[in-house]
Amino acid sequence: MNRRLICLLCLLPALAFGQKNKSAPPPPPEPVVEDKTPRDPNKIAVLSLLGDSVQLLSLSPARGDTVQSGEWTATPAGGLDNAVLQALDAALKSSGKGREVKLYTSSTRSLFGDPANLFANGRLALPGKLGDAVRQSGAAHLLLVTRSRQEPALAASLPQRILTSIEGPGFVLDQRPSAQIGFDGRGGLPVFAPFVSIRVALIDLSDLTLRREQSLAVATRLPVAAADAANPWAATTPEQRVKALEALIEAELPKAVAGLVAP
Repeated sequence: MNRRLICLLCLLPALAFGQKNKSAPPPPPEPVVEDKTPRDPNKIAVLSLLGDSVQLLSLSPARGDTVQSGEWTATPAGGLDNAVLQALDAALKSSGKGREVKLYTSSTRSLFGDPANLFANGRLALPGKLGDAVRQSGAAHLLLVTRSRQEPALAASLPQRILTSIEGPGFVLDQRPSAQIGFDGRGGLPVFAPFVSIRVALIDLSDLTLRREQSLAVATRLPVAAADAANPWAATTPEQRVKALEALIEAELPKAVAGLVAP
């Protein structure tokens, strides 16, 4: 009996080794699909994924340097993305003779977050029909415009000591006691400043890889009347706020893109 048990114990490692060898091999890597779409070097696609959510950063005397964060939804829907597309359409067409521009955006909210989520294994991975449309446009490159998380100090017109990051389109309302000079040359009034913090990536559509990128962080200050010092936000209309953000996009975005598309 003991002799038979010892023989069985001796066989166990061999049996285990045999079972291990019979396990399924790892799946082969996915084949790289050859891009057969004819691509025109004078044709470029532009995809804007800013969305309609506007960041709000408020600072008050009671909270000191502690930032209260919030959000506001810009209307009409897609207005800020349209401002991006119009600004880049005009800039790209004027930058080269015979240049054709294809414009795209999306209403899928999941695309408006971290730009890193749009890439898989180093390649741009747009979902469904949007990805197909961009790839099949015949463009050689894609300019992808997304939100960018950056330090407020990069936008020179923003107040100092904002202890949080800025991302996408937004506004800073600073009501802390300050000797900063306002828009009209007067001190002591709140600072009300729209900003835009975005990233532009140049994607090679033949293999969907990132070629170059440029980040943009700019701001301006809106005038604040003494009568509106208690609530400068309420003193502006939704249309005025959107126009302030659109003006920043139209003025500054083409400058950031110029270096990306230069030969």
